[in-house]
Amino acid sequence: MRTFCFFLLVLLATILTSCSKNDLSEASIEKQINLVQAALGQARSWHISSTFAANNGIAQLEEDVSCPFNYHRVGKVPERLPDEIIVTQTGFYTREGDRWTVLHPAAKAYCADGPAAGFAPLAQSLERLKGPTTTKRGEIQTIGGSSCRNFEFIGVADPHPEWGSMCIDEHTNLPYEFRHVKDIYQYSRWNEPLEIEPPPIS
Repeated sequence: MRTFCFFLLVLLATILTSCSKNDLSEASIEKQINLVQAALGQARSWHISSTFAANNGIAQLEEDVSCPFNYHRVGKVPERLPDEIIVTQTGFYTREGDRWTVLHPAAKAYCADGPAAGFAPLAQSLERLKGPTTTKRGEIQTIGGSSCRNFEFIGVADPHPEWGSMCIDEHTNLPYEFRHVKDIYQYSRWNEPLEIEPPPIS
């Protein structure tokens, strides 16, 4: 009987220790998000595959950014044009169907706010999660061939809804996936050379 009670105590201690490791303190949450935000600010190129709610519909986009000025987007945003955008220092190119047009605005620094999550910078979206959520440390996952650890964002107010999750490379602190409500953003090709060329138009 004594051996059985000892076994139960050890089991209970193991469970409690495991829970304490998974549920991060408020200070740890802020530290983790700060590390991700710092890594985002240092990134010089990336690819984003996103699916998110927009204008009473669903936007599906593929985006490449190569700092400081080069940008390429393919996909549709409901009630918005165009089908494709390419931006280089030579111009701002847009495509509708088979037809390209070009404008020559002042160059925009696409890296200034870092990678996006929909229409907002990802770092800004993470900042808004610091107060109303707590974070649960999850398992290692593989997303797009890259290994990352999943962190769940859980609301601090009852009934503690799940706000989303983020899968973070534990070596670089860069995210490979960010989920917020039903929106999904997958990131890849961090700091790789990305060739973004203007389209062949006369």
